[in-house]
Amino acid sequence: MKMLMFFAALCGVAVAVPFDSAAYMGESAPMGLVDELTTLGFTKLVELIEIAGLKETLNNGGPFTIFAPSNEAIAMLGPVNLKNMTVLVNLLKAHVIEGKVMSTMIKDNLVAPTLVKGVPMRINVVTWWQATTIGANGAEITLFDKMAKNGVIHGIEKVIYPIPYGNMIEAMEMIPGLSFTLELIKMAGLESTLAGEGPFTIFAPDNTAWLKVPEKNITALKANKTLLAEILTYHVAPGAFYSTVIRPGTLITTVQGQKVLFNPKMCKKEGILYLFMNEAEVTLADQSVTNGVIWVMDDVFAKPTVF
Repeated sequence: MKMLMFFAALCGVAVAVPFDSAAYMGESAPMGLVDELTTLGFTKLVELIEIAGLKETLNNGGPFTIFAPSNEAIAMLGPVNLKNMTVLVNLLKAHVIEGKVMSTMIKDNLVAPTLVKGVPMRINVVTWWQATTIGANGAEITLFDKMAKNGVIHGIEKVIYPIPYGNMIEAMEMIPGLSFTLELIKMAGLESTLAGEGPFTIFAPDNTAWLKVPEKNITALKANKTLLAEILTYHVAPGAFYSTVIRPGTLITTVQGQKVLFNPKMCKKEGILYLFMNEAEVTLADQSVTNGVIWVMDDVFAKPTVF
């Protein structure tokens, strides 16, 4: 059948096949998305789909594109109350977009709405040397273009959680320890910009980071709106950057114009990989929001001439 279609396409001929061509050619008929997930081994995801009562929709509705977390990814999911049906349904729907999105259609910063109202799926494509990494809301895509009768499946290496509700400002208000950075953002008149379309990535110093700055310099910053905006925009980059997608040694140009270095470091004694931007340690990374990504830092990026 594939050869027949290929030949017809070459010749510009439309071929109508009014019978079950798959059966006639000895091919198995395509399955629905959930059945295909089972065949591909995404058994834990299928179990959650069945518990949430979404099997009928995802198996026969659509077309849909599912970004499917592996069994290992679901097993590693942190403290999420999956016994709460609303939480479970929204978590699963946040991994599904309407339509059939093949890998050949993907481009950097492609944004599509998920089945959860107001929650987007953002695709990032990063090429480093000769390798290309593609991520969906920060989860690296490791399996592409597995077809079902009503859509396509891409496998991802982690669960997309938390679900990206709200814009950057709204989300920062919910993250502990960012109250002082938010206060400075509002003083600098940057609130509406960071709540806007984006995408932006903010490397937000936490409250303890600002305590490392002499009080007299904080006072000077508050009194100089231009200087304050310059310091804050040194912590904001245009685009959406995830630690799971960008490569070590990547230089990211900020809105202020200077570059920051993605600088992960392995602790040999502990065997743990710590993330740094410049010399500031990342304490929270890859928090997706509707207009970008939030990282939280334990220090302030500061030009030597400023402080």
